[in-house]
Amino acid sequence: MKVIAQTAALQEALGLTSSIVAARTPKPVLQCVKLIAAENVLTLLATDLEVGCRCQITAVQIDEEGEALVPADRLSGIVRESSGEDSLTIETEKQAVHVRGAGSHFKIFGYDPGEYPAVADFADKGDFQISAPALAEMIGKTLFATAKVHSHYAMSGILWEASGKKLELVATDGHRLAKARGSLSKSVSKPFTAIGPTKLMSLIQRIAGDGEKALDVKILENQMLIRSDRAVLVGSLVQGNFPKYTDVIPKESTCKASLNTTEFEHRIRQAALLTNEESRGVKLSFQTETVTLSSRAPETGEAEVTCPIKFDGDPIDIAFNPTFLTDALRVTGTEAITLEMSASNKPAVIKAGSDFLYVLMPVDLG
Repeated sequence: MKVIAQTAALQEALGLTSSIVAARTPKPVLQCVKLIAAENVLTLLATDLEVGCRCQITAVQIDEEGEALVPADRLSGIVRESSGEDSLTIETEKQAVHVRGAGSHFKIFGYDPGEYPAVADFADKGDFQISAPALAEMIGKTLFATAKVHSHYAMSGILWEASGKKLELVATDGHRLAKARGSLSKSVSKPFTAIGPTKLMSLIQRIAGDGEKALDVKILENQMLIRSDRAVLVGSLVQGNFPKYTDVIPKESTCKASLNTTEFEHRIRQAALLTNEESRGVKLSFQTETVTLSSRAPETGEAEVTCPIKFDGDPIDIAFNPTFLTDALRVTGTEAITLEMSASNKPAVIKAGSDFLYVLMPVDLG
C-alpha cells in the first residue's frame, strides 16, 4: 500500500477512530486502526467490539492499493505533530508502516490486517433519515441522564422509539428521566424500539457537529448503524428491558411554576455553594411570585437566595439534588421552563417547549 493523504483530513479521521479503540485490552489489535486503500478512497476502521467506525478520506492519492494495521495512538501522534504539513505519505513494508513528511520519516511496527475484526458497513438504504443537528440536540438532552453504574444494564443506554414521523429518545438513571422528541423527514415503515449504547451516542454527536446535514439510520436485530457523508458508525444494541418510563411521568400536577431558565440555573448554583456530600440538597419554597432556594450543611454554613416566578397553586416546599437540576437546565435551549409539582415527596416535571421533558425525584432533607 502507498498513499499520499491530506494531513488535515487524516488528522480529522484519526480523531474520530482513535476515540473508539480500546484503551486497555489483552488483544493488541484492538488498540489499532486499520487502513484500507482502494478505489481512490482511504478508509480507516476502528472497533472495540461493541462500537465501530468506518471513516473515509477522499483527499488522497493512491499509488498502490492495500491494507495496514497500525497502533492508533502512534499514528495519531505522528499525524498530529505533522499538522503544519499539507500531506503525508503512508507506505507499507510487510507489517511495518512508513509515514513520510517534509523532513520526517517514521517507521511503525504494525500487525497482520487479516487479524482485525470485521466492522459492519452501511451501503444499502436506511430505515429513516434525520437532521444531523436535530439528532445531536436530542442526544445532548438525554445522554447526561443515563446510568453511569447500575445493575439494570439497559439503563446505561438511550432508548430510541420511532413511530410515523416521530422519534423520541429517553434516558434514566433511576433518580431522573429525560425525554426528547424530534421529527423525521419521512415516516418509518414500522414502529421500532431500540437501546443505543452511550459511546455510540457520543460518537453520533461528534460526527453531527462536523457540518453534516443529515444522517441515515438503520436498526438491525442487535446493531444500530449511522451513516453520514464521511463515516459509518455501528454499535451493538444494549440488551435488556428498558424501564416502563411512562409509569413514572406524572399525569397531573397541582402546582406549576414558570421560571427564566438562565436566572433559575444561576440561583441554584448559588444555593448549592454551601452544600456538602452529606447534605447534597437545595430546598425550594414556592410562593405566589418568588421561590426561595436555601441550603444548610453542618460545619459549612447556610445559603438563601430568591428568584422571581409565575406560580399557580398552593405554596409548596420541595428539595432536589442541585446538580440534577442544573444538568437539565443547561440543555433546554429555551428562555423559560415550567416546573410542575404535586407534593414534596412526589416526582416533579420540568418542561421546555414541546420537545423536552425531565422528571426528577425530590430528596429528603430530614
